[in-house]
Formats: sequence, structure tokens, C-alpha cells
Amino acid sequence: MSRTVNSNVIKESAARKVFRVFNVLFLTLVCFIVVIPIWNVLITSVAEDKDVMGGVYLIIPKSFTLKSYARVLNSGYMRGFWNSLFIAGVGTVVAMLITVPMGYALAQRKLVARNFFMKMVSLTLVFDAGIMPLYVLIRTLGLIDNSWSLILPFAVSTFNLIIVKNFMMSIPESFVESASLDGCNDLMALVWIVLPMSVPILAAVTLFYFVSFWNRYTEAVMFINNSARYTLQVMLRALIYQSDGSLGEGNIVYENTKMAVMVLGMLPVMIIYPFVQRHFVSGLMLGGVKE
Repeated sequence: MSRTVNSNVIKESAARKVFRVFNVLFLTLVCFIVVIPIWNVLITSVAEDKDVMGGVYLIIPKSFTLKSYARVLNSGYMRGFWNSLFIAGVGTVVAMLITVPMGYALAQRKLVARNFFMKMVSLTLVFDAGIMPLYVLIRTLGLIDNSWSLILPFAVSTFNLIIVKNFMMSIPESFVESASLDGCNDLMALVWIVLPMSVPILAAVTLFYFVSFWNRYTEAVMFINNSARYTLQVMLRALIYQSDGSLGEGNIVYENTKMAVMVLGMLPVMIIYPFVQRHFVSGLMLGGVKE
């Protein structure tokens, strides 16, 4: 009997080792698939014009120059960058100012009609009015060709609201009750007690909102007709699929210039993520706890 148990343990250990080896190989392959295109973008963006002609896919650097970045910095694409940065920055602030208090309110078990409000909020995950009603609403409000048309309709994400609410429900009520005994009202309890304890989920949700606003493309095409208000994403797509003279290089836009604009599009998220990544996983884990 003991020999049988020992042999099963040995077999399980061997299977575990095989699984780990397979896991490492598979994840290594996935990393290469993800990293190589990004590496190609970076290498191509700093390559000389002659090295990117003919649709060459660069993996090994052949040259180094910042001419393509100089072109972009002196072109109209910087206007698109600042437009996108305004929408992402202001949109994230507005969204957090709405989502956090709303999530805190829904986390209070004593809230009157709390279940009703939660059902109404959850209903928006299933039903969507669609693009045409949204366009009619934006046009009725006079927000066509206005940057706020890319901010106000998307100021609250139901998914983000729910994970904020779930996280705040995991905070012991005794902390809030002790603040109430010290004379704090609900707003003071939120600011001085709940928010400092909610840094992980706030970091994760802030990143979600920023990336969502930064990458918004379809709505920008629908609502923005004035080229002076185009976002970087709209301009980048036009740059990728057609050559033009907007960079002052005649009718030719080299691949290194296109890649430099791509790097510009990745830059804000690349800067923000290192500051929030240590809170990211813990915030999502705790925010995903069900009521």
C-alpha cells in the first residue's frame, strides 16, 4: 500500500514538473509574441530613412537617429497628442470624482433602496442604447466638435463602479463607525478613512479610465469633425493607412516617422503604469470580492 502511495506521489511530481516546463515555454512564447512588435516599433522609430524603405521589418538596429521624433514634434501630430492628453486627463479626473463617491454610497448597507440602485446600475452592463441614440443625444446637447463629447458620456464605467463598490464593502464598518463617533460625516469618513485604505483599487481604476479615454477612437470619428480637435488616435490611423505631406516631407511619410507617432501614442500609459502596477493586482483581487 505504501509503495502504491509513493509511486502516485512520484508520478504527480513528474507531471507537475512537465506542467511547469510547458508553462514556462508557453509563457516565453507569449512574451516574444507581445514584445517583438513593440521592439520593432522602437527600433524602427530611431532608424534612418534609408533603413526603413521597402517595408523592412527591423529587429536588429541598423542605425540610430532622432530625426523622426524631430519631425513629429514639429508637426501637427503634437496637437493631436495634446488633445488626447486633455481628454484622458480631464476625463479620468471627472470619472473618478463620480465613481468613487457613488461606489462608496452603494457600499453602505444602510442605504435606502440600495438593491434597487444596484440592479439599475447592473442593468447597464446588459443593455446599451446604441450608437445612433448616443449621437442624437450629443447633437441635441450641442457637443458636436467639442472635446467634452468624448468625456461626459463615458464619465462612469459600470465595471469600474462595481469593483470600487466591492472593494469598499471589504473595509470593516468599525473604521467608519469610529470616525462617526469622532464627529465625522459621510464625506469626511470617505476622505479621511476610506480613500487612504482604497489606494490599490483607486490606482487600478484610474489606470482603466485613463487608458479608456486615451484610446477612444470610434466616438472621436463620430463626434469630431474639426481637424484642429482630432485626437492622436484618429490622426495615427490616417497616418498608418495613407501617406500625406502633413509632416513637411512632400508626399512621403517614412515608416520611422509612423513608428515615432506610435511611440508618442504609447508614452503616457508607459509613464503611468510603473507608478500604479504595484497596486494593480491587489486592487483587482480585492475589488473582485462579491458581496
